[in-house]
Amino acid sequence: MADQAKAQSSIARSLMTLAMVNAGIWAISIIALVFVIQHSPAAKGLFPILGGGTAVAVSMISLVTRQTSGAD
Repeated sequence: MADQAKAQSSIARSLMTLAMVNAGIWAISIIALVFVIQHSPAAKGLFPILGGGTAVAVSMISLVTRQTSGAD
């Protein structure tokens, strides 16, 4: 039983790390978009895509947090 709990804890930690990295990548892409917009204002159309990706990443973090806290 302890082995199963240890394995689940390891998986939960890995999922949280991946979710945080995903959110960080989306945030970096929005920051990069600011610099791209300075040279090409037409790039503003990318913001809804990048914002949507960031929103999904944050909701994924929330879901992983809820699932792991409920498993304890």
